[in-house]
Amino acid sequence: MLRASPLTQSIGASPVSTALAREGHPISVVEFDELPADSSHRLEIEDGRLLVMNRPAGPHIKAAQRLVSHLNDQLPDELEAMLEFQAELVGASPRRIPDVVVCGADACDQVRVRAEQILLAIEIVSPGESAARDYIKKPAEYAANGIPNTWVIDIQENPLSLTVYTLDDTGQYHFTSPMTGRYTGAIGGHEVTIDLDALTGPRRKRN
Repeated sequence: MLRASPLTQSIGASPVSTALAREGHPISVVEFDELPADSSHRLEIEDGRLLVMNRPAGPHIKAAQRLVSHLNDQLPDELEAMLEFQAELVGASPRRIPDVVVCGADACDQVRVRAEQILLAIEIVSPGESAARDYIKKPAEYAANGIPNTWVIDIQENPLSLTVYTLDDTGQYHFTSPMTGRYTGAIGGHEVTIDLDALTGPRRKRN
């Protein structure tokens, strides 16, 4: 039986991750940043505890990849959309991994992106995930960190829906009703249009 206390243990000379054994256990940022890479799970800190999630698969990956491609086709060279770029936040959940972030292109070579560098954080809701986390908890954290916009794209819905969260002068998000079809909005002052129906299903040629 794996012990929950160490970050790693050794079998012979090979270190193995005990991240799964530490699921839900308190963890500091220093301890978290020293965890071995885990290609089969997505690791975050939530309310001071280690959160271990299965990596996205299937339609979730397709939607995220297409979204990044659509955004980067429209964004200026100084901005870039990135998949699963670890975010450095302040508060009880200091390590999060949005499905997509838009930030300055100069931040893309960093190990993680700081909250003040993020113009847009995007969460994709898919079956088997916590919708409450994506719709409520993470947006509240992103607002508290001053991230100007968050999108929540729900691929469980038919048709797909998008909820847009925008930071107001009080530091709180106000959000739209779920939208379907095509959405046009600004990211860092640059207008983009996303066809939500094109994020899943057969690939389409774009005009």
